Amino acid sequence: MEEPTERPVNQVNKIKKPHFLRRHLILVICIPTLIIASVLFVVITDHRERVTSESRKVALQKELTAIDERAKAVVKEKKLAAQRAEAEARAKAEKDAAEAKKKAATKPAGTAPATPKCDVTNPSSITAVLNKKHCFSPIDWAPTDLVTIKGYPLRREAASQLQALMNAAQAEGLQIDISSAYRSYADQQSTYRYWVNANGSQAAADTISARPGYSEHQTGLVVDLKVGSCYLECFGSTAQYTWLTQHAADYGFIRRYPDGMTSITGYSPESWHWRYVGVAVAKDMKAKGVETMEKYFGISGGDYQ
Repeated sequence: MEEPTERPVNQVNKIKKPHFLRRHLILVICIPTLIIASVLFVVITDHRERVTSESRKVALQKELTAIDERAKAVVKEKKLAAQRAEAEARAKAEKDAAEAKKKAATKPAGTAPATPKCDVTNPSSITAVLNKKHCFSPIDWAPTDLVTIKGYPLRREAASQLQALMNAAQAEGLQIDISSAYRSYADQQSTYRYWVNANGSQAAADTISARPGYSEHQTGLVVDLKVGSCYLECFGSTAQYTWLTQHAADYGFIRRYPDGMTSITGYSPESWHWRYVGVAVAKDMKAKGVETMEKYFGISGGDYQ
């Protein structure tokens, strides 16, 4: 019986090589495939994120455009409403003026309006109290020391202090503008007539405008303030108004018609109307918590009657 013969070593190696090559060939093929797949996954994911981001941007832009269009529509509607109201007020004022003129023409000859009894004989004093109970004597008195500040006439001392006040506010980033200052007796006649016509009655006008000869603006010590186009009632909501409530007294100014004082001052609250009374008086009023000149000086106030 023949014994099995051993295979030569080189023959064994020849048998093993094909298995070795196959294993390496699989690695050579799989690794690049995995790399390519990973790259493709990253590229596809990045593309999807970009597409999603762009879609969100487009949607956001559409939403912003819609909001802008709605805001423009609201502004346009408000503007049209204001124009309609203005036209109606103008038409009513013209009608009322025509009726007043007609009534005046029917009065008996020699009829003249009653002359008010005025007792403010020291109108040049910076602490003179003008209200519905006390008017100028003479009725058409005018100050002789008017100067101009930002295009508006004001008495020299008040103008100097107002400029200092405005500079201090500006230093804190708060711009304060003027909407009205000194008004002569003739100016107040026109102003009061306008408000009578606009409100439909003298009684309604009396709550917001002084009769000629009774207006503080005629003292040359009063300014109506604003911030840009924000004036009258709007002014009370500004940072400038808050600053004034804290610092105006340091420059001699007080808010002449405060909230809740209509029965004393005779006028509805006015956040924009500031009166110069001098630094000493203004600071003393603030320290004592006295808000009206009537109470501080013991002067009667309220309505005309």
